[in-house]
Amino acid sequence: MAGQTFAQKVIARTIGRDQVQVGDYVTVSADYTVCQELFWPSHKANLERIGVDRIPRPDKAVMVIDHSTSAAMGSHHCETHRTLRDWCGVQGIENFFGPGSGLRHLVMTERGFARPGLLIFSDEGNIASIGAVGALNIPISTEVLVSLISDENWLAVPPSARITLDGSLPFGVTARDLIQTIIRDFGTTDRLLGCCVEFAGPAIAGLSLDDRQTILASLFHSGAYTGVMPVDAVARAYVEARAAGRPYHVTEADPDAAYVLEARYDLGALTPMVTRPPDLHGAVAVGEVAGQRIDQATIGSCSGNRIDDMRATAEILRGRKVARHVTLYITPGSREVYSAAAREGLLEVFSDAGATVLAPGCTTCWGYQGQLNDHEVLISTQQFNYQGRNGSRLAEVYLAGPYAVAAAAVAGQIIDPREMLAP
Repeated sequence: MAGQTFAQKVIARTIGRDQVQVGDYVTVSADYTVCQELFWPSHKANLERIGVDRIPRPDKAVMVIDHSTSAAMGSHHCETHRTLRDWCGVQGIENFFGPGSGLRHLVMTERGFARPGLLIFSDEGNIASIGAVGALNIPISTEVLVSLISDENWLAVPPSARITLDGSLPFGVTARDLIQTIIRDFGTTDRLLGCCVEFAGPAIAGLSLDDRQTILASLFHSGAYTGVMPVDAVARAYVEARAAGRPYHVTEADPDAAYVLEARYDLGALTPMVTRPPDLHGAVAVGEVAGQRIDQATIGSCSGNRIDDMRATAEILRGRKVARHVTLYITPGSREVYSAAAREGLLEVFSDAGATVLAPGCTTCWGYQGQLNDHEVLISTQQFNYQGRNGSRLAEVYLAGPYAVAAAAVAGQIIDPREMLAP
């Protein structure tokens, strides 16, 4: 019998078995279930309809207000904020994080909920970013309600794929450029469909924990179900600083584990990438779209809001000004990132350049702030670029890494960011 993959081992541990097989349907009790507020009105209605007064494991619930970080006059989100906060109080859920706390992805890692070998139910595939510390995200959308009210849910053991990374990122190239390349290569195929992708290879040692989260946060656009990075000394040190004595289980795939696909990337061969609208798989080298005029630039979202992204943005903006016809919004991913950016003087750099810094959260990514008018053009580190994502269906959204977005904000058009970076 073939060895077990990472996903098989984590799921087997959760249900008290030595092994599980790909395709097995099993009922599991996740270590945590994490939710955000946008689905809360329907969750609340369903709880009332079926008569659920108490959840059995409030200690396993992590509730985060991270999309509607503020509630403007006339918005229904103020009511959502209040009812979710009140419900958590009634249920005894201590792991409630209100507006401005940051995205669930970072709350889970920074607060030590995501730990090696743990299985976590979430409402979005991009929370695969917690795989950077060896936790397994299982995205179950609105079925997180089932996990909350019964402390269990079923899942099918996923197949696994392995992507090996060699080399190191060249000058002016970021982890975002890698994941955009992977999405380009696999996004229109079914080769990674439903897979847990295990990343491996010597290049990972040269990637920061932020880099690893950036790659995993966008992995679901390739068709993958979830993903994970190896727990090396970098990841282990991060976890130890935040676990507060809570248990974890460093888990590795067996040497003879079976994969449905294996691929390899040389990071040294990568170049700055920009994804053309409206297709997520439309990544091209930045030179192919250079000269495209922009009206707005945004740096944030779960694919570009960590401290490394803030530092990269400051590299471009320091001593420069945002073009007069461009609006630049910058959203730190969490209070921890916001505080770190403040300590390092990055917020001053952003302000001096003419950027607007927003409260930690999703903000511009889902169009809650920074909406576009007809025929306006946005370049962003966000996740999506489909028509209407950020306002008008006649607007266009280009996707790129923090270097390219910041450089475009200064130039007023898309350019190769390496032109503005000191060697």
